[in-house]
Amino acid sequence: MKLNFAKLPTPVEFLPKISRQYEREIYVKRDDMTELISSGNKIRKLEFLLADALKKRCDVVFTCGGMQSNHARATAHLAVKCGLKPVLFLRESQVEPKSSLSERIIKALSIDDMELLRVYNQRVPEGNLLLDRLLGAELITVTVQQYAQIEKVYEEHKEDFERRGLRVYTIPEGGSNALGAMGYVYAAGEIVAQVDLKSFDAIYCAVGSGGTYAGLIAGLRYMGYDIPVVGINVTKTSSEKFVEKVKQIVEQLKEYSIKIDLPTEQIRIVDDFSGPAYAVPTEPDLDCIRIVAANEGIILDPVYTAKTFRGMLQLSKKGQRVLFIHTGGLFGLFAQAYRFVEP
Repeated sequence: MKLNFAKLPTPVEFLPKISRQYEREIYVKRDDMTELISSGNKIRKLEFLLADALKKRCDVVFTCGGMQSNHARATAHLAVKCGLKPVLFLRESQVEPKSSLSERIIKALSIDDMELLRVYNQRVPEGNLLLDRLLGAELITVTVQQYAQIEKVYEEHKEDFERRGLRVYTIPEGGSNALGAMGYVYAAGEIVAQVDLKSFDAIYCAVGSGGTYAGLIAGLRYMGYDIPVVGINVTKTSSEKFVEKVKQIVEQLKEYSIKIDLPTEQIRIVDDFSGPAYAVPTEPDLDCIRIVAANEGIILDPVYTAKTFRGMLQLSKKGQRVLFIHTGGLFGLFAQAYRFVEP
């Protein structure tokens, strides 16, 4: 059982200018166009997960992510559309300067100034966080230490809702479990119907929680396609841990009749483009956003797709034909607008 919120199929587009510049054929699967408020890759997973929540007659949906989580925003939007109450557990982050202040100015601020800026950040939300609040989601800030034990945090809050007679459905980070990954098993079938994958050399996608990659490669292997799927790790979690998570999800997909044998050597996840931290882009990532926008009119984001696109350009070879999965993230760009302002 699944819901139908995404505007499918999303198109596959050829990038002529970037392809000429880098001497390879680059195509983009535009999953940034799956919807508007819940745009990006998460909606495909949530169509399955929220259908399960409704089937179980739940009233409240718990999920988690960073303060600018695309997944949390998409969950809040679709939960509201389903008549469910979204509760978002957002991991606290370091103070980020706002767009009106350059990084040079931020470095000159005193401790008192930084505290004022922290308060300003909390009271004037931007990007995904603004949408979370507009959608009426209950926002619970958790520390990095609490986030590492998010299941325990869920249980503590779940008891409170259940005392009020409400049933709670919990969704993991990124919607990345076997049921959520079914969204990209289906997406694999959509891609096969759009392009001749046998003429492509590789597919590239971001890896932030593992579910998109797992569903995509499982769906392709299930249909008999052996095209390499390269995941660009955008976090500081090691690729080895993601490989194990992908294997676990693929094994659990057997419960949904997706029975495949996926050798470990076929799971290729690369750490080299994660940058200094999750959600922190490098200058080359920012340049990548500028170049793709100015040449092709496609907007990448600083958390996932810029790092992944840059990784694809460096890992692919001249003359190859590659497919890039654009997983969305536009709203998070506005929260980092200051990075595009010259000091």
